[in-house]
Amino acid sequence: MILHVSKSPSSNEVGYISFPADAGKVRYAMIGLEEFGGWAPAYIIGGDGAAKVPAGYIERDALFSETGVQKLNQLAGLVDAMDLDTQKVFAGALRAESINGLDDVLRVASSLGQYEFIEGVPTDKELGLWLVEHDSTWADFPVEMRPYLNHAEIGAMYSANNCGAYTSEGYVRRREAAPAHRAAKRPTFALTLASPTGSVRLNLPTGSDELGQAKRALQLDDLGSAIIRDVEIGYPWAHLLPMDSVTFEDIATLGECVWGMIGEDRETYGAVLEAVGPRDFHSAVLLAEDIDDYELVTGNEREYAITALRYAGAGDEILELLEGFTDFDALGRAEMERDGVQETSFGHVRRLSAPWPEQEPEIGQTMC
Repeated sequence: MILHVSKSPSSNEVGYISFPADAGKVRYAMIGLEEFGGWAPAYIIGGDGAAKVPAGYIERDALFSETGVQKLNQLAGLVDAMDLDTQKVFAGALRAESINGLDDVLRVASSLGQYEFIEGVPTDKELGLWLVEHDSTWADFPVEMRPYLNHAEIGAMYSANNCGAYTSEGYVRRREAAPAHRAAKRPTFALTLASPTGSVRLNLPTGSDELGQAKRALQLDDLGSAIIRDVEIGYPWAHLLPMDSVTFEDIATLGECVWGMIGEDRETYGAVLEAVGPRDFHSAVLLAEDIDDYELVTGNEREYAITALRYAGAGDEILELLEGFTDFDALGRAEMERDGVQETSFGHVRRLSAPWPEQEPEIGQTMC
């Protein structure tokens, strides 16, 4: 990745900085360029090939810091692996998203599998025509009536309500985009892989296109041979994961499991991690794969007893009859102990099949 740096877009004095690069050499080149002919600040004005795409989004300060250059080196690994079609997606994705510096550029570059490029759709009218022909929303609309639709208005409305952007050659949109409502943003689940040729950051789970791009950037046939430089997990139970002996296969599998969890499954997983205390990361992955075998339950002993009685077939009449003659609290404690209920900071949890996996000492607390 080669970036063009100059004091002015019209200046003949242009510096060409190639990445990956050493932070000290980049800083030295910038200082020399800015001091030549009288000091003035220099900015990134363009780049060679695919580097043209992100050039306008990279702030000047990134060229003067160790961290900034490291991120540019990471971006170089991604950009240099992009073919022409990927560059089109990258350009549109940057326009579609709210980009506020190098971190956002990296985030988009490492998650291009979340976007798709619709070729030949550079305006609202073309987008409207494409949607009527291909989008499931219009599947049942009579074919003979479609020529009378206001396609420009359809395209404009879709574009306004979805994360997408036009380029000179087409339209780029998020694959998961929905017209009126989207799922809440999920916490971070990502890892940074490194090889002698550079590093890449992958948001998990990821698609085959992104995996292929990462392999090309790292020049590896198998990402399992890459060095895992960093793992970012934004869930409140992340500290309970034993991070020794982490493999790419395990972290990718866990990412898929967590992404697929529904309802309160993620809270349940936190409770299970705390209760079991897995010995290693692979054991934690096995717990995630088996999450349907666990459930969060009430910690109120009386409520637990009543629920247990209802499961046993007791109706309202029997429960009313037992009221005043039964110590529901004591019964609830006994049922909790029999069911192996564990108390954790994420709530009370039980395993639907017995027994619980082997626990580490000092981890988890059995109700009694």
